[in-house]
Amino acid sequence: MRVVEIETQKHQIRYVVVDEEGRLVEPIVHYLKYLDRIGSARNTLRSYAAALRLYWEFLSQEHLDWQQITLDDLSRFILWLKLPSGSLKVLPAHPVTQARSNRTINHTLTVVRGFYEYQWRMEEVSTNVKEKTTTTLPARARRYKGFLHHITKDSPIAKNILRQKEEKRLRPKTITKDQVADLLGACTNERDRLLVRLLYETAMRVGESLSLFVEDVDVAENRIHIRDRGELPNGAEIKTSHAPRSIDVSSDLIDEIVSYVGWAHTAEVETNHLFIKLHGQHAGQALTYADVDSLFRRLRHKTRVDVTPHTLRHSLLTKLAELGWQPELLQERAGHASFQQTYQTYVHPSTEALRAAWEQTQEQVCLSSSVGGR
Repeated sequence: MRVVEIETQKHQIRYVVVDEEGRLVEPIVHYLKYLDRIGSARNTLRSYAAALRLYWEFLSQEHLDWQQITLDDLSRFILWLKLPSGSLKVLPAHPVTQARSNRTINHTLTVVRGFYEYQWRMEEVSTNVKEKTTTTLPARARRYKGFLHHITKDSPIAKNILRQKEEKRLRPKTITKDQVADLLGACTNERDRLLVRLLYETAMRVGESLSLFVEDVDVAENRIHIRDRGELPNGAEIKTSHAPRSIDVSSDLIDEIVSYVGWAHTAEVETNHLFIKLHGQHAGQALTYADVDSLFRRLRHKTRVDVTPHTLRHSLLTKLAELGWQPELLQERAGHASFQQTYQTYVHPSTEALRAAWEQTQEQVCLSSSVGGR
């Protein structure tokens, strides 16, 4: 069972799942086509294909009919995902580390429930799996108060009974400004230096930077506009409907962009993409994810700095949070759909801040040595 990348008639990259004999798994193919038609991002399609491949492997091992699945079968699937052996026939005699995190398992369950909801609405299955795996809790169990809390405060809460308790999300990995400077020093050309600096200063995702056109750079306003152009020939695309935004940047970064464009975008270059290949048979064409991945592998080797493009994004947003940026401003800068995602990821008091707060208040809360004495 494997996920296969295919190219459509419109030259778009899409994904299918095939079995051991190379035959398409039709129920998965139909669902992925549906997701594609309603506008799901390419990365979402790939992620969903991978999750459903795992599910079909489980069904195949256990000789289960996907149209006759039960709650007990799904609970066994959760155990199957946790086992390093990848088989319910090989159970460990002693406690072992889970093969997958609970966060990954929950994502897989979400995909499977969505798959069955689609099949139920298409009348391919008789049971609404999402309904069977959902219970309701009283309103008092609500952990967060949303914007419309005064309207929904008495409404019961829907809960997925199969959902696994997730580990506390740790602070994202970051690097220092000095380490960013080391990365810039290790770059061998103006384009690579600009890309690293832009990823750090703007906190863009890689796909967003590869989607930039030259005209997206507002020289007069020191601003860069991220626009949704759909899937582009280099495979780049923005992640969510909330990603289009305008980002203020330094005049130094704008000057560096202008210098790079004047040097790299010669009369022979036909693409509007800001970042282009500089050498080889495809010189002048848009840069790709593979090119960026290759660049960061070289930088890690040269500098010994454990960094990815997303590390630069985390580093900038974490630093802005430490400098006092409000979560709603961070959310806009990051292009997040959820305020809570921004808050939980980046708003973490530093050890120094906690120490300073304690030193300012300890006299008011601590007991003197005479209290309770004899």
